[in-house]
Amino acid sequence: MHYKNFLTVTYAPAGYLNDNSVEQIREHIEKVSKYIKLDKIYLETYRSEILIERKKMEEIKALFAGKGYTISGGITTTVTRTLMGSMCFTNPDNRKRLGEIAAYTAELFDEVILDDFYFTNCRCESCIKAKGNRSWIDFRLTLMNDISENVIIKNAKAANPRVNLIIKYPNWYDSFQANGYNLEDESKMFDAIYAGTETRDPHYTHQNLPRYLSFFLPRLFENIKPGKNGGGWYDLFECSLEDYLQQAYLTIFSKCREQMLFCFPLLVNDPPYPAAAGAFYDEADLFMDKIGEPIGVACYKPYHSFGERLLHEHIGMSGIPLDPYPYYPENAKTIFLTADAAWDSEIVGKIKKSLLNGSRVFITSGLYKKLVNKGSEGNSIEDILPIEITDRKVTTDRFTNSAFGQKNSGDLRSQGPVTIPHVAYNENDLWSLSCALTPYSSHPLLLCGTYGKGKLYVLTVPDVPSDFYKYPAQTLTMLRKEMDLPVTLECAGRVGLFLYDNNTFIVQSFLERTEQVSVCINKAGVKLIPLTKSYMRPFNPARCGENESVFEVNVLPGRYAAFRIEG
Repeated sequence: MHYKNFLTVTYAPAGYLNDNSVEQIREHIEKVSKYIKLDKIYLETYRSEILIERKKMEEIKALFAGKGYTISGGITTTVTRTLMGSMCFTNPDNRKRLGEIAAYTAELFDEVILDDFYFTNCRCESCIKAKGNRSWIDFRLTLMNDISENVIIKNAKAANPRVNLIIKYPNWYDSFQANGYNLEDESKMFDAIYAGTETRDPHYTHQNLPRYLSFFLPRLFENIKPGKNGGGWYDLFECSLEDYLQQAYLTIFSKCREQMLFCFPLLVNDPPYPAAAGAFYDEADLFMDKIGEPIGVACYKPYHSFGERLLHEHIGMSGIPLDPYPYYPENAKTIFLTADAAWDSEIVGKIKKSLLNGSRVFITSGLYKKLVNKGSEGNSIEDILPIEITDRKVTTDRFTNSAFGQKNSGDLRSQGPVTIPHVAYNENDLWSLSCALTPYSSHPLLLCGTYGKGKLYVLTVPDVPSDFYKYPAQTLTMLRKEMDLPVTLECAGRVGLFLYDNNTFIVQSFLERTEQVSVCINKAGVKLIPLTKSYMRPFNPARCGENESVFEVNVLPGRYAAFRIEG
């Protein structure tokens, strides 16, 4: 183990192992070792109808073991000539073949990971017949449970009772259920799970994955299977060097145990990428042991749910740290709920209970709209806070804040026009803490009302969720401060905050320019101690209040800074 706080690992696909001699692989190991220190490799036995025969695999295992690597196995359940290469899992020949591959791989390795092509999108005649009148989601979830239990696990465990089986999930978590990934059941079946933290180029690729996903998904998995989220897996496809490194940063910040750099031949052929990752790992290992466990605003992502897709990531990219759960976080002091929460038929009652206990509950306009007219009399969202999400739209680049009893913050300009739904509410029954402005009219952006001991907030979500990044710094700061966290950023969007339970935190810039960030600690008289070498001395507060200490921090483009709070 080269580092104190994490393992560095990679993966060798079957095609690479098949096409290269043992001597060529030896040369590649020597080449990669010049740029990065690796602890472990997963050697793939099968992918797309390529199966590595036993003798060669044993030679490759011995080669990597001799170089100090820990060795595990891998399987990618693909064939050729299908969309995404996915197997048809109702095909008896495929099922038989997959069972044999699982057994063969378990004979060779005591740990085996399934690459994230372990899903189904097949709509062949066999699958259509097996589906019957069920929805594709119900059919595929049931089918993949069967394949997991009776094909993969049964055959692997029969061949090697000691084998540790890991299922790696991809980055596209809002679509898991549509393709048969049963996160609820499979996380119990398999010995461990693994998170895809690939966000690649977030601007031009078709998936448009916000960078915060590289942190959010591993944290969700940790709360699904505590202590058994094996690691985070990222790659360099469609990546600039900065894109690549930011995936590495957030995978580390999420406290993943293994840092998977996919894949070994890419590291061989693109030296700048492993060299940059290696330099970051050397740097991160100096301070990650001083960082505690991640904390943040509790949010709820029910199993098999989708609603406002990837909205959590856009919120995280706007400087609000999130702590995601697959169950309702009933004991949390602050809770953030998107339209995903509407999948819970009892969500209104849970919200009420939190409010009566004194919590702050933030719900999006999308969730409110889904819950309207859904509850029983006296137990509806309208009973808590009556508003109307109208069909009218507002497009503007002007905003203002107005906390109760304070003057408006003035005419704030966003970085471009933003379109939001118009929300109608009862004056003086609720208060609009932040508004969008059009000539002679205002439109709620953040509404607040009391219920019992608690406060319910409704956050109006832009038609394009990434437009959160356009909001004025003062608008985002208002939202962040209402979350009642120990640290608040006062800055523009696309700057992330990562909080930990031992008075440490990390600020990460996703901007293309140097940004001065005001870091507000909700306590007077504290010191800010840098944990990274780029900042060599404690910071003096720029301003102090009765309950706050504010520090000015310059963060370089795409970089991060880690701190400890003392006092």
